[in-house]
Amino acid sequence: MFGFGKPKVYDEDFDYDAVVSRYEGEMIVGDYVAETLNRAEVNKLENEYHVMIPDGKGKITYLYHGEIIEEYEGEFDGGKYHGQGRLYWRGEVYEGRFEDGEYIDEKS
Repeated sequence: MFGFGKPKVYDEDFDYDAVVSRYEGEMIVGDYVAETLNRAEVNKLENEYHVMIPDGKGKITYLYHGEIIEEYEGEFDGGKYHGQGRLYWRGEVYEGRFEDGEYIDEKS
């Protein structure tokens, strides 16, 4: 969700390759799910990396040259901020309900 779902939120000089992300929490792993289907074509893993998607409860932090630029802790659904959570983004804190990656409202 880096950039809180908004296009071009940083200057054109922003070095996206310098962004490091850290995630801790529940996730779904697409290639392992595909393997359980027991289909030969789907089971071919042609690269050494796994597709891991935050799903359930977790915390993701984005750092730019060691400085936190975005951090979300809460519920995820298919990689999107979804459910109750707390987001730190560009100096602001949003706490409450998120739907499909968008902040909806404060805690009820």
